[in-house]
Amino acid sequence: MPKGPNTNVAQFSIDDQLEDEIRKEIEQAVAGGLVNLNLRGILGMVLSNIYKAERSNYLSGSTSDKGNGTYARGLKVGSIPVGIEVPRTRSGKFRPTTLPSKYERGYSDETRPLLLGMLSSSRSINAAKTSLRELGLSVPEAEIESIAAEFIEELDLRNTKPVDPDLLAVFIDGKYIEVREGERLRPSCLYTAVGLHLDGKKKILAAVPRPGRENLEDWKKVLRGLIERGLRRVMILVQDDFSGLLPITKSLFPGADVQLCVVHMQRNSKKHLNREDAAEFNSRLRTIKASWDTEFAAKQFDDLCNRFSNSSPVFIKGLKKKRNHYLAFLKYPDPFRKALSTTNVVEAYNGQIEKIRINNGGYFHSENVLKFKLGINIKSLEEGKWKRPNSATQIALHQLNVMFVSKFESEE
Repeated sequence: MPKGPNTNVAQFSIDDQLEDEIRKEIEQAVAGGLVNLNLRGILGMVLSNIYKAERSNYLSGSTSDKGNGTYARGLKVGSIPVGIEVPRTRSGKFRPTTLPSKYERGYSDETRPLLLGMLSSSRSINAAKTSLRELGLSVPEAEIESIAAEFIEELDLRNTKPVDPDLLAVFIDGKYIEVREGERLRPSCLYTAVGLHLDGKKKILAAVPRPGRENLEDWKKVLRGLIERGLRRVMILVQDDFSGLLPITKSLFPGADVQLCVVHMQRNSKKHLNREDAAEFNSRLRTIKASWDTEFAAKQFDDLCNRFSNSSPVFIKGLKKKRNHYLAFLKYPDPFRKALSTTNVVEAYNGQIEKIRINNGGYFHSENVLKFKLGINIKSLEEGKWKRPNSATQIALHQLNVMFVSKFESEE
């Protein structure tokens, strides 16, 4: 076996004496109590003893050098951080061959997903720390808090940084949540805006939690905020029929088509019509949604309203008044109509938030907990499912861009 400072650890075998030393240390740890023995501890013992044996091998071929104790260092083994004792010599020439560079002290890319998963699924940062300790992964508290702070900062930045001036579509929706404030739960609303960019990719433009129920003043602030951040031209804006919101979106985005969510209309029909009438209403509405001609669809919609005007006059009157906003999606390419007819894009995102809320016990333990979980969820979406345009968007993308140019050139 070659000797000297360039000895390769792959060629170095663990002899019986080294095995005995490792076994002895583990037995002593067990005798001291299992609470002090975990995977990190065992890995630390094994590596420290291997490094010591490697130094002995080096010294046997370097009679002019002497051992000079050890120094403590943190090291990662895969995704597990461990503490080790690194042996050294007086000359400083010896260095274990498998020891990473002294500058490689950060956590690996494998560890970060573990921390993100813990933070996402735990009710609070402290709960995440406890879970990691129970797994024997005593990640420094500063590392966990740094990751949480990073997502909080990123969310705040997302809600204030400039946005693209031109968007194919914007989808907006509000979600009711509760946030713990001291000893009570504070009702809040999460105001979310998702943008469909000219390249077909979806991104969260704003995810703004506000105290209180959903209200028009907060919607004005969120939508005006998008304009102040640079948004100028939107081809279509999709929303639900929250009372009083339609006039606001029409005034703030006069060049955009405003589409009211058809799914919300279908749900409301079940509240205002009896079971048989609601079933007929939605059956006929499905036919209208599949229409190729916007004028013919408008006539069918009027006929539908007239059919049920006596059953629920107030509900039907509102539908007649907003007919063009319920049918705006029919102007667009067929593969993309379904996506533009509803707020499902935002509701899918809100569905993820709902799962997190349930896992949290029905509420968020603080505003910071809410923010970093929103940040993690946004990152997961935009780097995962939303990383590329979906198939329907890809099919219609060229036509949508042509429509965008044509629409706004004609208005200039």
